[in-house]
Amino acid sequence: MVILGVETSAVAAGAAVLRDGKLAGECYLNAGLTHSQTLMTLVDSVLSLTGLTVGDVDAFAVAHGPGSFTGIRIGVSAVKGLSFPRHTPCYGVSTLEALAYCADAEDCVICPVMDARCQQVYTAQFRKEKGEIIRLSEDAPLLLSELAERLKAYAGKILLLGDGTDVAFSYLSPQFDSVVRFSEIYRFQHASGVAFAAWNRYHKGIAPCGGEELQPVYLRLSQAERELKKKNETKEKENGT
Repeated sequence: MVILGVETSAVAAGAAVLRDGKLAGECYLNAGLTHSQTLMTLVDSVLSLTGLTVGDVDAFAVAHGPGSFTGIRIGVSAVKGLSFPRHTPCYGVSTLEALAYCADAEDCVICPVMDARCQQVYTAQFRKEKGEIIRLSEDAPLLLSELAERLKAYAGKILLLGDGTDVAFSYLSPQFDSVVRFSEIYRFQHASGVAFAAWNRYHKGIAPCGGEELQPVYLRLSQAERELKKKNETKEKENGT
């Protein structure tokens, strides 16, 4: 079973290959370049370096959100395009779940955090038990104050990782002695986490989808949509409707 994982949901981009649940290769880039410029080069590179072609891939996996609206669209669109010629199955994976698969740590609450600006983060909580990632909460955009309230329900060490780690740690550490930061290399998303999350679903018999069914998961409206909504609400008030 060969899975090609793609990650473009934040500032870093990457592609990774799993063979029967083992990481065969990964290409990672965090150089500030547009994902549309770099993603296919990363895909071609990791396939070439692992001695594979697109035709050898049994399933594609992509981080379909939350994260950057543009980045998510680029990743999802690329995987759709790669899957169409051979109708290759696809797995859409939560970016937060993929981050949790990067944390090789048990006996703690794994808390991925992605910076959503304005004192907000995208987050969810997980545990790792006997090598398996167990989800404790659903993905959600939360104010840091709301995240602090949520974490009060958990005992023991709380492990932060993701590009929101530093902002979350600064807010949470005065309130929680148990909050720690994971390795700096996982302050950014990795395609290997996406591929491992997809492998877990395959191993459990969870059916993939077709490329035409693959969709982004944004969790909240884009800034343009929020501004338009606010503008329309203001007009309605002015018109007395």
